[in-house]
Amino acid sequence: MIVVSNSGPIISFARANCLELLRHVLKEIKIPEAVYEDIVLQGRSKPGALEIKNADWIKKEPVKNQSQVIQLPPSLGLGEREAIVLANKLKAFLLIDDRSARKEAEKRGIVCFGSLKVLKDAKDKGLIEKIKPIGEELRRTGLRIKNTLYQNFLQAMGE
Repeated sequence: MIVVSNSGPIISFARANCLELLRHVLKEIKIPEAVYEDIVLQGRSKPGALEIKNADWIKKEPVKNQSQVIQLPPSLGLGEREAIVLANKLKAFLLIDDRSARKEAEKRGIVCFGSLKVLKDAKDKGLIEKIKPIGEELRRTGLRIKNTLYQNFLQAMGE
């Protein structure tokens, strides 16, 4: 399974000190240049920047067809637009939490999932016992997710 990600989920897991969990669940993530620049260069003093720069499981992939990037709504960030184009090109899954970017990707037939699915998969694989402590830390450190969605997710997970 090939997974492309935009900045948001990677930054969220880094802030929550859970990058290793992301690595164990997904094994490898491909990111476009704009996402790399956002996390590593523009965010160089922020949590996870150095780890992501040195991570051998996060692979930078160029997006050569910039005309496709430009055709996507300018309301989306450059990293989101490049991630959508890259996921489409690679026929990959897209790890993305932003709702409008996800809708745009899904219009193009890209299968999307978010940070909550990563937590579900981690629990299913026995990597974590409980989702709630990590979910709470992700939210505390900046993951924006509607409370009703989060509560319904925890209930579905039996927590």
